[in-house]
Amino acid sequence: MFEIRRAARLVLLDAEERLLLFRHTDGHGREFWATPGGGLEPGETASRAARREAAEELGATNVELVELWTGHSEFDFADRRVSQTETFFLVRVSSEILGPAVREVHRREGITEVRWWSLDEIDATQEPVVPVDLAVRIREHVPGGRGVKSASDRLPLGE
Repeated sequence: MFEIRRAARLVLLDAEERLLLFRHTDGHGREFWATPGGGLEPGETASRAARREAAEELGATNVELVELWTGHSEFDFADRRVSQTETFFLVRVSSEILGPAVREVHRREGITEVRWWSLDEIDATQEPVVPVDLAVRIREHVPGGRGVKSASDRLPLGE
C-alpha cells in the first residue's frame, strides 16, 4: 500500500550553476541525494509549500520561484512506500545560504550532508540521486541548465 503524497522540490542553483542536494538517511541505513523540499500540508499550494520549505530547510525568505515541471516518483522511505507527485521550482541563490540554524533542522530530518553538484557530477555519480533523471530534467527545463561547473564543496553537518 502506498502513502499518496504531494511535494514541492527546490532546484537551487548558485552563481556557478551548481545544484544544491541533500544526502538523506531513511532510518534503515538507505541513503540518497535529493533536492530540498517536502510534502504539502493540508490546503497548501505547491508554491506556498516551496516557500515554506525554503525558509525551513535553507533559512531563505522572500525567494523568487519559477515553476519548472511536475513529476511523479515512487520510493521506500523508512517503513512506508510513497507515491509522490512533486512540483519542482527553480531558485537562484548564493552558495553561502546555509547557516547553523538550518543545520539543526537537517539533523532532525535525517539530512546528513549538503553538497553543491555540477550536472556532470550528478550524471557520473554511482550514489543514488532522486529523481533519477534530475540532471536531464534540469537541462531540459532550466534556462542555462547546460552550464555545468565542477564542484567539490562538501558541507558535512556540524562543521
